[in-house]
Amino acid sequence: MARLHYLDNLRWAAILLLFPFHAAFVFCPVSYSYYVQSGQSFVAAQCLAAAIEPWIMPLLFCIAGMSARYALRKRTPRGFFAERTRRLLVPFLAGVALVCPVIAYYAQKFHDGPEVTFPEAVAHFFGSIAGFHGLDRMAGDFSVAHLWFIAFLFVISVCTLCLVLLWRRLAGSSPGPEDPGLFVLLLLFVPFWALNLAGYLVTQYSFLAYFAFFLTGYCLLSKDAVQVRLEACRVPLLVLWIALAAGAIIGGGIFLGQPGVLWGTSPVFVLTGWVGVLALLGTGRHLLERATPLTEYLATASYPVYILHQAVLVAVAYYVLLLPAIPAVLQFAAIIVLSLLLTFAVYEILRRIPGVGVLFGIAGPKTRQG
Repeated sequence: MARLHYLDNLRWAAILLLFPFHAAFVFCPVSYSYYVQSGQSFVAAQCLAAAIEPWIMPLLFCIAGMSARYALRKRTPRGFFAERTRRLLVPFLAGVALVCPVIAYYAQKFHDGPEVTFPEAVAHFFGSIAGFHGLDRMAGDFSVAHLWFIAFLFVISVCTLCLVLLWRRLAGSSPGPEDPGLFVLLLLFVPFWALNLAGYLVTQYSFLAYFAFFLTGYCLLSKDAVQVRLEACRVPLLVLWIALAAGAIIGGGIFLGQPGVLWGTSPVFVLTGWVGVLALLGTGRHLLERATPLTEYLATASYPVYILHQAVLVAVAYYVLLLPAIPAVLQFAAIIVLSLLLTFAVYEILRRIPGVGVLFGIAGPKTRQG
């Protein structure tokens, strides 16, 4: 089948949004913990983080599930597993070894003092593996940081492959109805929320919830009839999404002091995120089903940029916060712009070094994931 360019465009757009999303954490010390944090509170940054968080990772997991179904149409199960190992497991392990220590170095310098050296930080990072009990340790201890997404995606992809092979053997048909209808799609937020109450939350969702988003992408959102319906209903979905997000942020969250509506244990949070996913898929199909040299470049770069971005952003934020008497809004803008430019610069350097590409998920346009 023809490649769906709007999925590529939504994917790279979501990954680029991670720059302002993670930069916002620097200025939200009350609501978010982060590797380095400013003493200045910035409500606009907190509103931005709260607006993005409900939908951004569910969207990426849904797109990954849709892409997995398309990939299995072109590859054998063994080929699919080999491709996922090369594209997910290898960059995850390389990222933990090469990218995460840089994040830990600046986090430890921020928390323990500027005299911390890089060799000391690396030794502490790997020496704390024995006490590892969280995916997102923020003070320099061992952590997989943002690479949890790649680890989850690899495990979920392998589990989904097993389920698909079992389904083919037992049923022999395509999983999922062709078009369950918009009301049924909206009601799916209920099991997502229920699954979110079980297990450790990462970016406000549990592993089981992310698994459900992936399977929903594979079984339902990949169907042509569902995509047509979402495109037809994009306007009411966008209106509903904006109303839910505004109500959660303004009415109950930041300004009225009830932040619980902004966290993953809240049904409002999950409903807002899920409606956002449906609205973006419908709108993306209507507006973004096109490819240009720029979008092709961004689609190819987005995965390695994801792997690299957090280390660059934390380093940039550490040095920007050292600048005296700079308003928070200017610090926030500087962190976004500088980290974005430097991450792409690092990507351009790495992709020109023979043999390095496989470690950071760097691939040409014809071999990118999905």
